[in-house]
Amino acid sequence: LSIRRSAKMAEAASASAGSDGNAAVPSNEEEPAKKKSPWLDAWHDPVAGLSCYSSFICMSDLAADGDHRLIMVDLKKRIRIYKGTTIQWEHKLPDVPCAVQAFYHEVGNPPLPTLAVASGHRVLIYRNMRPTMQYRLPPLEIDPLEVDIWEELSKDSADIHASFEKLNAARENGTVLSNQSIDLLALEDAEAQAEYIRSCKPNKDNLLQQQTSITCMEVLKQNMDEPTAVSMLVIGTENKMVYILEASALNLAAKVKLDAVPSFISVLGLYDVEYRITVACRDGNIYTIKNGQVLSNVIELETQPVGLVRFDKNIYVGCMDNVIHCFHFKGKKNHSIYLPCPISCMSLLQITKSRVAKALVVALSNGEIRLYNGKHLITTIPTNDVVTGMKLGTFGREEGSMVLSFKSGALMVKILQRNANLDATGAATGPPPEQDIPLDVPKKTKLYVEQTSREREQAIDMHRTFQRDLCKLRLSTARAYVNLLGTGHGPMSSAGGAQVRLNAQVIGMGPQFKVVVRVQNAGVHALHDVPVHCTTNPYLYRMPKPCFYLPILVPQQVYLLEVPITCVNENGGTDSVRIFLCNSTSNVPIISAVVNMPISEPPLPDSF
Repeated sequence: LSIRRSAKMAEAASASAGSDGNAAVPSNEEEPAKKKSPWLDAWHDPVAGLSCYSSFICMSDLAADGDHRLIMVDLKKRIRIYKGTTIQWEHKLPDVPCAVQAFYHEVGNPPLPTLAVASGHRVLIYRNMRPTMQYRLPPLEIDPLEVDIWEELSKDSADIHASFEKLNAARENGTVLSNQSIDLLALEDAEAQAEYIRSCKPNKDNLLQQQTSITCMEVLKQNMDEPTAVSMLVIGTENKMVYILEASALNLAAKVKLDAVPSFISVLGLYDVEYRITVACRDGNIYTIKNGQVLSNVIELETQPVGLVRFDKNIYVGCMDNVIHCFHFKGKKNHSIYLPCPISCMSLLQITKSRVAKALVVALSNGEIRLYNGKHLITTIPTNDVVTGMKLGTFGREEGSMVLSFKSGALMVKILQRNANLDATGAATGPPPEQDIPLDVPKKTKLYVEQTSREREQAIDMHRTFQRDLCKLRLSTARAYVNLLGTGHGPMSSAGGAQVRLNAQVIGMGPQFKVVVRVQNAGVHALHDVPVHCTTNPYLYRMPKPCFYLPILVPQQVYLLEVPITCVNENGGTDSVRIFLCNSTSNVPIISAVVNMPISEPPLPDSF
């Protein structure tokens, strides 16, 4: 292959440059950096025109000749297969893809893989570089109330306004409606609604078929842990389901319901023996499916996941806060890796033929590609573009190949050196040196001995006294907090059956200030005609409009009020401003806030 020859030429060139005494010798600062990088530049195509994500790339031995091809799909509805550095086959897709995988649907001689392209609610199957069939996910169940409403609308004497109100009430009550009903509710004009219903009448048999969408896809071995063993597709969908298809990709083998929409899937094991599916979902949790059952141990993340890699018994999860967390598969956290910028891709480097080695590869948004062994950084590779997709595996006949897809549409292939050292040699082993330094423990005095003996003799009385004082402290704190909420002086009030939050912020340096008040109704019922009153020291500040009225406070909606304040004191004194959210039925305010004003700058003179 041309990729293999170019990699060997690059490796030979670096070796000859080091052995030739007349060759140009780089500086002492650049030489260690070149030696640390275990990657060889094999191929770079800046005009490939394919901007792919990691799930859009896979590598497989399509012809069973030991020459692994590169399969890529993109958002322009194309599938392309590379053999070496040349395009072997390209085909147009019917819809925008979301993932591509290669699997073996049967035991053959020679074993030929099958390509599966996930697109919308379908899985397109390609065999021998030809579209063969497609699998459609089962449609979602429609609520019976929605079915009854649409049956009424299909009649000629149907009351469109009454049916529209029924659909709107069902949506407000939490009923999950189909896209057909949501599109109808989005129309406000009565004529447009009637026209939309008439257009749906010819297809009333298939009116309420709600389809889901595929979010991620992986491959699970069925009964043998071999590269060419029969495998099955594992699919995550938008309706919080994980489907496992049979090897023929025609029927469902198993389905599991999750609490959130899956974003990333990692599989381990055999379907007929024992398997685990690790799923990172959009709610920031990681669920584990074991033999078709969701385990109770759920890993909760601080932010949403952006990458998932399974490393032996460890699970590496990249999050949106620029941190990679490592967990044991049972849920215990091992360590965290903090990065300088957001994560764009994560993948696992695994070598099993020439030697056994595993490493974690992370691509960052600043163009860096980092190689980790556990929590230790081995090397960093800079690139001139943002990596959007990354896949590691066998390309051609080289096992340690890394395919990179960039935001500009460029394509790059790097090959790991066969003698590359992936061990974390730079990490310090053993206990820290500070452990051998003895602590300066003071000697026991007579007072200390008497105190310890008194504590041993009166331990029960001391514990009872401590518990009594602690209970009194908790009781007084609870009473003070209840009184604070009852008078409306807390950050959130429940007076009058309403739950309201009030926050205030001062903007400006003086003498002109602006107090921005944020009011939020945290309850479930709306409030009407709520007065807002502001008071302060009239000798220091002047407010043109101290009273406001909020016509309505909708639940979970944040309302902003801007209160202009002018400091009239020449010396720039400071005081506090009190903001009251009043109650029309009581003399106790719903909630109040105290704003400490900063020291005002002196007013500018009118003329110099």
